[in-house]
Amino acid sequence: MTKGPYDSSKRASKRDSVSNTKSPNPSSSALTADAVPKQPPRKGMILFRDACLDVIHRFYPKTKPRNDWDVMQLGSQTRREDNPEALYAWLDERYARSVRMHGREMTDSSVTTVLDTYMEHSGKKPVADDPLVFTRPIPDSQYSIRLFPGSLTLSEYCMDFVDSTTGEPVNSPFEHELWSVPNPDTPWLTMPMVGKLRSAERGHGIKQEDILPGEEKYFLRDGQTCVLTRPDKRPVRFTVPVRRRPELQEATEAVDVLDFPKLVDP
Repeated sequence: MTKGPYDSSKRASKRDSVSNTKSPNPSSSALTADAVPKQPPRKGMILFRDACLDVIHRFYPKTKPRNDWDVMQLGSQTRREDNPEALYAWLDERYARSVRMHGREMTDSSVTTVLDTYMEHSGKKPVADDPLVFTRPIPDSQYSIRLFPGSLTLSEYCMDFVDSTTGEPVNSPFEHELWSVPNPDTPWLTMPMVGKLRSAERGHGIKQEDILPGEEKYFLRDGQTCVLTRPDKRPVRFTVPVRRRPELQEATEAVDVLDFPKLVDP
């Protein structure tokens, strides 16, 4: 029977800290810290390791990851109950299964390689000084709509509700519906489709009452036009900003661009 990575017969001392990223197998070819790029390839990208640790910090305060395997599993798998004893048993069982299929060295080195890869992180609530965060008050309400950047590659922008006074994010503070609608300036250029949007959490089957305070968010797209409706209130319409993509602009530099006005009075 394959033993888990934390079996006492496989190590000299207990590995109970994230800082100890050494593979259970001393001969593993896992990446060292020196092999990780010092700077992300593009602004807004973070290490997958940091994204996983953020998830663990928020959802598993009682459970301390013991090594890279724990970090990746706890940070990327479907959320489970924060019960350390049950989680460690679950982690060990999954590790043993991976070792049986792929071998210990490949399992350990692959996990570390993935964790030390830069990624775009969509949905993480923004920091206060991010210049790409935009907040606008909702008329006849004590709350505001906040837009903050997500994955640039996927052209994702995120939306949540915040308290207009404190700036703190809140979950669905009032009865509402959010709809995606055609661009009002050129509705004939887009398919005449209107779709109701759901928050990321509700879309993943999480009940409204089970969403952690302030965590709810919507995934929108750059340039998308939306309408917020509320009972007995005027609808609110907004269009998501479009981020410039230098790499796409470079790809079109081989053509001459004629600068016609975009909007004119009839």
